[in-house]
Amino acid sequence: MSSKDFILMRKDEGIAVCKLNENGHMIKFSIKDDAIELLPLEDRNNRQEWLKLWWKDRAVPIKQGRIAKFLSAKGIMLPEEYLMNNLGLSLTDYYWIRPMDVDLKWKDVNLFDNKFTENVLIWPDEDEDEENREAQYSPNSSLQGQLEKTWTIIDGERYLIKGNHSNLSTESINEVVATAINEEQDHTNHVKYSLVHINGKEYDYGCSSRLMTSQNKELVSAYALISSRKKSNDISNFQHLLNVCEDYGMNIGEVREDLDYQILLDFVMSGYDRHLNNIAFLRNADTLRIERVAPVYDCGGAMYAGMRIPQDNKELIGLKTNGFAANEQKMLKLVNNPWALDTGKLPSTTFIKEMYSKDSQMNDRDIDRLASIYAKKIDMLEKWRKSV
Repeated sequence: MSSKDFILMRKDEGIAVCKLNENGHMIKFSIKDDAIELLPLEDRNNRQEWLKLWWKDRAVPIKQGRIAKFLSAKGIMLPEEYLMNNLGLSLTDYYWIRPMDVDLKWKDVNLFDNKFTENVLIWPDEDEDEENREAQYSPNSSLQGQLEKTWTIIDGERYLIKGNHSNLSTESINEVVATAINEEQDHTNHVKYSLVHINGKEYDYGCSSRLMTSQNKELVSAYALISSRKKSNDISNFQHLLNVCEDYGMNIGEVREDLDYQILLDFVMSGYDRHLNNIAFLRNADTLRIERVAPVYDCGGAMYAGMRIPQDNKELIGLKTNGFAANEQKMLKLVNNPWALDTGKLPSTTFIKEMYSKDSQMNDRDIDRLASIYAKKIDMLEKWRKSV
């Protein structure tokens, strides 16, 4: 199997030499000694497989939406090949691969400024803007998550458009409910979501959000920070993350307040999918300083979307979670400030019903149950506060 040499770049800085085979699999790499600090943070402890793991995980998951059919139609064998064809470009950071024998600059390829193509959510799309259709690279080859989604450009702005796992619009509606909660709380550090209709889908609504990163601010996941430093066996991932944040010079009080807020928001919304890749931090492109917890995003995995709606309180308190703990009760134990979220500033159950009623395929009984669960969770949060 033939292979090709690339230079792993961070903007216009060459930081490693990589050899990829024709399927996009990274065979080997050689890191420049003076470029360690510029390299990705993920899995730094595994020096032998470091960049191989990072590259494989960077590729779009094969189970995301219709990616498998999309790649097959293009004659592409693996997601890593799709990633290689698009130079590994992303809209969340500044890493890319430059063919060894090609003189390309960041200004020529970056997708923050240059147009891009392939709306994989509505592919094939005969109505796609012709100018965008002719663009050379796509950020969708590095777009993470199982939910069907796509990057697109609307009026010159970069937007992420997301769908749902089923014919129901619950996950997209959840994002808008979370937006309403954040706004009621005057919590400015959040991504704003809006409902959108997506042609050709069984569900009524998807959702859209503007790009939260830029040429100056990149996203670093909690997983990246945790796996960048060796963890002692006697501490939790949560404490290890706080330790790493402190090592990077962050204000731990502010970090804890933001994480407390996320945990309490997820509790009220019965969020079950706050894994370590949708908790993130913003890093300055030039100084590499991690400045703060990133805006709250990805709240769609909540309110029992795609799950059986609980019939009683026993089922309600048994919700399993991802990330720092296995269930909600253990997550609450991590909270330092039980009042980080104000239960007096939450949307009403009437609003919850109105939002889910927008879905023409959702029955009234389930809508009433979800509104009731929302009210119960607020009550449970208030009782828990009294207990602590």
